[in-house]
Amino acid sequence: MRRAVALLAALALSACAADAPADGAEVVAVVGDGGVVTLDEVADAYAQTIVQAGIPASAQLLDATVASLVNRRLLIQDALAGRIEATPEYRAARAQAEAKALVDLYTAREMADDLAVTDADLRLAFVQMNTTYDARHLYARDREAAERLRRRVLAGESFEALARETFADSALAATGGRVGPFGHDDMDPAFEAAAFRTPVGQVSEPVRTATGYSVVRVDARATNPLLTESEFARKLGPIRRYVRKRKRTEARFALSRRLRDELAPRFYADTFDRLVAFATGAAPNLDAEALAEWRRRPLVRFDSDVQDGVWTVGRVEDLAASMTDRQRAAVQDAATLRDFVEGLVVRHELVARARASGLDRDPRFRQIVDRQLDDWTFETAKRRLRFDGDVPEDSLRAYWAARAADYVLPERVEAREVLVASRAEADRVLTELRAGADFAAVARERSLRPGGATYGGALGPVSRAQLGRLAGPVFEAAPGALLGPFEVGGRYVVVERGRDVGPRPMTYAEARPLVRQALDVPFAQRRLAAAVARLREATPVRVDRDALAPLLAFSAS
Repeated sequence: MRRAVALLAALALSACAADAPADGAEVVAVVGDGGVVTLDEVADAYAQTIVQAGIPASAQLLDATVASLVNRRLLIQDALAGRIEATPEYRAARAQAEAKALVDLYTAREMADDLAVTDADLRLAFVQMNTTYDARHLYARDREAAERLRRRVLAGESFEALARETFADSALAATGGRVGPFGHDDMDPAFEAAAFRTPVGQVSEPVRTATGYSVVRVDARATNPLLTESEFARKLGPIRRYVRKRKRTEARFALSRRLRDELAPRFYADTFDRLVAFATGAAPNLDAEALAEWRRRPLVRFDSDVQDGVWTVGRVEDLAASMTDRQRAAVQDAATLRDFVEGLVVRHELVARARASGLDRDPRFRQIVDRQLDDWTFETAKRRLRFDGDVPEDSLRAYWAARAADYVLPERVEAREVLVASRAEADRVLTELRAGADFAAVARERSLRPGGATYGGALGPVSRAQLGRLAGPVFEAAPGALLGPFEVGGRYVVVERGRDVGPRPMTYAEARPLVRQALDVPFAQRRLAAAVARLREATPVRVDRDALAPLLAFSAS
C-alpha cells in the first residue's frame, strides 16, 4: 500500500509543481483530433476530490474523475472551434494568465526555501484537516481598525455589541460575528490558521484575509481523536498537494509584502484625494477635455529599476480595467484605494522582473498559461450554456404555484436617507432636519446616493436584511425619528424612520426573480448535460486504461 501511496503522491506533486503537465506527460485519454487528458491531470483532480470531498479512493471515483476531465476537454474544444480565441475577452484572459504565470515562476525562484515541504508541515496539515471549529470574528478594512477592535474586546466590550457596529451583513451583526461550525478549507486559509493556533476563549491578533482584517475568537475546537499513522500514510499524496498549494499562496503574499517595502510607493496627495472622491461618488463626472487632463496627472511614484517609477491616473485606470470585478468592488474608501493601487504596482513589478530575467522563455511558462487558458475557456463555456437559454415561463409558474406559501415579503419599514461624504457634513444635515428643513429637499440637494435627487432620499419599504447593520437602530426607533449619522462604506448617512409595513405573501411578479434563481441551476445543468451528450456523440474518445494502472493500484490498496 505504501508504494501505491507514494505513486499517487508523486503524480499529484508533478501535477501541481508548475501548475501544468510536464512535456511528455503520459496520456490517459485522447479526445477528438488532438485533445488529451494526461495522467498528471487525473492524479491532481483525483487527489483533490479525496481531500476536499472526503470521498474514499475507489475505481469508481477514478472513472468518474476521468469522465469529468473528458467532458471538460470536449467543452474546451467546442469553444475553440467556435473561435473563442478571437474574442477580446480571450485576449484579456491570456494577458492575465501570462502575468500570473510570470508571478508564479518568479515567486517559485525567489522563495524556493519557503516552498520546501517538511514532514512536520504534512503532519500539521493532517491534524488541521481533521479539526473543526466554532468561532466568531470582527471585521475591519485595515490593520489599524482591527487593532482598535481587538483592544476594545480585551478591555471588556462584547463581541455582540461590536459585531452590530462592524458588520453590514445582518446575519453576522445579529449573531455576534459567529461564523458557525466550520472545518478544513471552509474559510480563508489565514482565518483557519488563526482559529487553529488561538487558544479557546482567547482573541487572536488581527489576521489579514483576502477581504481585509479579522479579529478571531475561538469558542470551541475539536480534533478527531482517532487519527492513525495508516490514515496519514493513505492520504499523504493529497496532503502534500494541498500543503504545496498553500505554501505557494503564502510565498506570493510574503514576496508581495517585501516588494511593497522595497518599492515604497508615495502618492501625490491632491491627486489621490481627488481620485478617492471620484471612486466613492463624492465628485461629479468630468467633461472630455477635463478628463483627458485628469488622466495625465501623476498619482504615485515608486523606486524601480525595471519599470517607469511614476504612474499617472490614466495608467492606473487602464491597469485597473484588467482586474476582477471583485477586486475593483473592494475599493470603497481611501484605505482600500491605497491598497488597490499599491497592489497593482507590486504585481506589475513582479511581472517586469520576471520578464527581465527571461522567465517568459522558460518552457514551464507556456505550459502554465495554456492550463490557465483551458480553465478560463471551460468556465466561460459553462457560463454561456447557463445563459444560453431561459427557464420556460410555465415551469416558473408551476414551481411558484406549488410553493407560494414559501414566498413572503418580510416585515419592513419605510425610510428616507441623506448620504454625504463626511461626518461633519452629516452632523450639519441632521441639525438642519431637526430644525425643520424639508427632508426631500435636503436629499435632492445634498445626497450622494444615485436616485437621491429623483426620489428625495426615499428608499421605499426596506427589510432588516437590506438595512444590514442599520436594521437594529432603524427598526427599534419610532416612526418619524431621525437617526444617525451612521458610517457606511467610508461615507455617512442620516436616516428618517417611516411607517411599519407588515409581512405579506408575494405576488407572482414579486416572487418571479427568486423562482428564476431557484430554477436557474437545475435548468443550466440540464443544458450542460445535453451539450456534453451531443459532443460525446459527435466526438471520438479513447481512454487508455493501462495508463491508469498506478492510480488503480492506489484505489485497490
